[in-house]
Amino acid sequence: MNLKRYILGTAVATLSLIGCTEKFEEMNTNPWTSNNLDVQHLMTFSQLKMFSNGAEAWRGNIITSGPIAQNTACLYTTGQGFAIDDSHTSPTFDLIYGDVTRNITDAVDRLTNEGKTAQVAQFTIIKVVNLLRATQIYGDIPYSEAGKGFSEFVYYPKYDAQEDALKAMVSDLQSARDVLSNASTGDIITYDLYDAGISGPSKYVKLANSLLMKIGLMMSEADPSTGATVFNDGYSHSGGYISNWSEAVYVRHVSDGGPWGEHVNGTGIAVEGQVGGFSYTYLSELALKSMQDNQDPRMFRVVSHLDYTGGISKAMSDTTQYTNFNPFLKAGDEGTFVKAHYRGVRLGDNGDGNRGVFFNVEKNGAQQAAYWVNQNLAEDAPDDDPYQFNNDGQFITLAGLNPATFNQLSPSIVIGADEVQFMIAEASTIPSYGVADASAFQRAVEFAMSKYNSLDFPGADYESMFVELYKRQTDTNYDHTAAVTDYVTAAVARYNAAADNDARRDVVVYEQWISLLGDGYNSFALWNRTHLPSIVDYVIPEADRDYDLPKYPSDPLVDPSVVQDGIQEVPLHRGGVTNWVRPSRFPYPNRELNVNAANANEAMQRQRGGVGESTNFIAIKQWYSNQSN
Repeated sequence: MNLKRYILGTAVATLSLIGCTEKFEEMNTNPWTSNNLDVQHLMTFSQLKMFSNGAEAWRGNIITSGPIAQNTACLYTTGQGFAIDDSHTSPTFDLIYGDVTRNITDAVDRLTNEGKTAQVAQFTIIKVVNLLRATQIYGDIPYSEAGKGFSEFVYYPKYDAQEDALKAMVSDLQSARDVLSNASTGDIITYDLYDAGISGPSKYVKLANSLLMKIGLMMSEADPSTGATVFNDGYSHSGGYISNWSEAVYVRHVSDGGPWGEHVNGTGIAVEGQVGGFSYTYLSELALKSMQDNQDPRMFRVVSHLDYTGGISKAMSDTTQYTNFNPFLKAGDEGTFVKAHYRGVRLGDNGDGNRGVFFNVEKNGAQQAAYWVNQNLAEDAPDDDPYQFNNDGQFITLAGLNPATFNQLSPSIVIGADEVQFMIAEASTIPSYGVADASAFQRAVEFAMSKYNSLDFPGADYESMFVELYKRQTDTNYDHTAAVTDYVTAAVARYNAAADNDARRDVVVYEQWISLLGDGYNSFALWNRTHLPSIVDYVIPEADRDYDLPKYPSDPLVDPSVVQDGIQEVPLHRGGVTNWVRPSRFPYPNRELNVNAANANEAMQRQRGGVGESTNFIAIKQWYSNQSN
């Protein structure tokens, strides 16, 4: 592929789309339309944009959706504090509807008039990729009238009920797939940023079938009969689905244009703190401790301490600073302090509870874990200060999502081979779906373990370096390759030992949830649909709303001889706007409630289904949400 050629195309499209403004009406009627651009540039722009906006990814992915799903955490508490902040939750809506959908609609109108049905089919699939994310996050969305301001003067699009939007996506995917199944490479646009090991129409046919499987499973809670039909249509189609990493569809990224440009990985550039400041992107304590319990070898690739030298978040890579490095040693349960290298952020919105390490009676306060290497170090501290990272500071620094792996050059996965196998494995636990693939779960876990190398994620050198550090300092017999095999074997054993389909489904969803580290949108959608894994509570139990810190008369790092003297209870989670109910959606943007008020308010009342205004809208379940608890 000639990636530079694609970059040029998207750059041209970007310059022609500067007219995007704040209001939905203006987005749909802006005179700077794409109609004078070659549609191939519109296609690359529409493929790339949802993955390349760092400002949106920081807010929608890192701050909000990932922490709600609780595999990642962020010290901005909109997500994990169950709060509302329009500046964090509106950018995803604005990006998809302001920057992408109208250009897809313009391209489809032009290509339809020219009779280029195969190219219309490509754009139709790209539209579903974008708007599927929108409905997973917001619920009812504009679908049938989206982007029609310029072509049909629909300035204020109606909101389709989520059920109707999903069924329309199914119909669109089926039609597009049928066209492409009979097309040749010469019929389609090959100026294409959806990368895969296969090309031509078959790439889009497999993508369409995989999307049908995803939507079919998305319906499993609300309408399992229809969901089973849709899932099996994609699963059984002669064109096949994404079955291995060589068929997976993803988007490559390059650094051209800089952090605020159009070509970087948006989530990655936010993890690096280059789109507004340090992003506070960490592993949740829940996810981290589960990985440690399972001896998950991916910890060497996806977890690191953060080095903020120079104002950019990097992975701490100076292995000479570590002592007895052990990523698998847990930081201690509630009420205990263990000098462990990796500690996650607890679910909540209070600093003492989120990242408190111990309570120091002498100072009458909690010692909190450091955000980054040497953050707690006084400017005039002597070299032997215990908070130096190369002293005990390494044991009270938070575990971050590793910038060596998740950065501006990481690929963005549209649908991965592991996700498709996890879908098949989960469908096999739902009798009404009629799927019985006993090997899918093992394939899914194997693909999840090989994902980073298969798609050339960065971070391989970091992984090797810290594996060697662990072997050198802690376990000379550790074999990383054998550890991967052992992990897969243990996961399959947990699956086989599960008592029934519900328990097996919990095992499947846990493995998919942990494989989605860094992809908050899909991890949120997975939890929202299933309310699994079961370790992620729908309602925060009363016992988990406060946290017991171990209490010491003075600082145990300064004086290791001091003995713990009980516990100190500190606030952890204050309930947000939902009274401790985990949110099931993002709210609609304030701008949309002002500009397209009639349609947005009608959609909100429809989704409330009689639930009163005293219940915040983000606590109202979506149509596809798990309804059982």
